[in-house]
Amino acid sequence: MKPFDPTISSADYLALARDRHRGTSRLNEELAWMLDDETYDCGLNKEHVAILIDPPNWSAAVRDENRKARVYLQAQINQKGNAQISWARGELDILYDEDFLKRYVDAARSADSVPWRGLGELMWWRGYELLLGDVILHKSPAATALLYAHAASLNELASYLAQHVNVVGAMTVNFTYQDDEVTSADFAPTVPSDQLQEMIRERGRRTTARLREAVERMVVPKFDPE
Repeated sequence: MKPFDPTISSADYLALARDRHRGTSRLNEELAWMLDDETYDCGLNKEHVAILIDPPNWSAAVRDENRKARVYLQAQINQKGNAQISWARGELDILYDEDFLKRYVDAARSADSVPWRGLGELMWWRGYELLLGDVILHKSPAATALLYAHAASLNELASYLAQHVNVVGAMTVNFTYQDDEVTSADFAPTVPSDQLQEMIRERGRRTTARLREAVERMVVPKFDPE
């Protein structure tokens, strides 16, 4: 199968995967449900996306300044081998929480703020590591097309968000190949390493400054010896 083409949509890759699945390259049952479900859209949570881009959930400062809330789209694989794509939780911990209402940020950072999934999670790829195994070890054409569909959907999500919020960075699936066969597929940031490190440091500085301001606002009771 040809290398991943970012100009091909996730819908087209899903259609290709279903075509391969109906042929000789059938997926195992733990993955086949994605192709058997005609409504499957790579784990996209449209409701959570809609909440994120809705200005009433942004802070008063952002709205008063007539700008868009800043978002870094993070992705990681959890201990169960599922991939989680979120704007509020991740290993990098790049979060502009001051751009959103506090109650929304608190709910978004919780793993189970709403039934089943956290409010900050925008996509969830069940069985991602299992899918990778089918692609890399078994070289399944159907699995490869399905993996490409997920990679395309992540790019599409970042592009869609950029129309509504200030996407300061995101993650993408980076493929490596040998003889046109996928040998690895890892999440990689879309921003240069030095810029990413500065964003992480800047996040730490903002957090420290807010904590200092909170301490300074605390009212210390005066000691009355009587």
